[in-house]
Amino acid sequence: MILLSSVKAIRKVLSLRTYRMLFGAVTVVFLLAYLLIPIFLVPGNSLSLQFFVLRPLDYVLFFVMSVVTALLVVMQVYVHRNTKKKRTLAALGEGGVSVYSALFAGLLATAACSSCIIGLVGFLGVGSTFFILEYQTYFVLGAMLIVVVALFFAARRVNNDCSSCNVALTHKK
Repeated sequence: MILLSSVKAIRKVLSLRTYRMLFGAVTVVFLLAYLLIPIFLVPGNSLSLQFFVLRPLDYVLFFVMSVVTALLVVMQVYVHRNTKKKRTLAALGEGGVSVYSALFAGLLATAACSSCIIGLVGFLGVGSTFFILEYQTYFVLGAMLIVVVALFFAARRVNNDCSSCNVALTHKK
């Protein structure tokens, strides 16, 4: 039931040409972000080194996280543009927090080497960096769970199934 509701919402949003194009563009942006942010944050890192360090599984993770996060962004944009109520700062913040959380979770989950992780979370210290590397699989699963749960709640809003937020959509095209 939950899966069918989410698929219905995704189909509804992606049935519109504008949102399909936005989805493709945002997917590419997230793919590039996951690949290029470690290059810019780690001194001496380059694109060729990044391609050397990454495993085939990392590319799959980049793609999956990019697609799911792009779906989340597109659905949040759809909800924002189709909300009947006055757009409040709280409503904007709610959508923005889920997107930024997904981006940061994806960056942590897809970091492949210790130098990349140190560049991203160096403020936490060396011990936590090695902890993240040791349990990277769990971070990937946690990041995917965060994004999927956020996607589920966005789908509820698209389908007007959310009784707690009381936001009705106008379904403009």
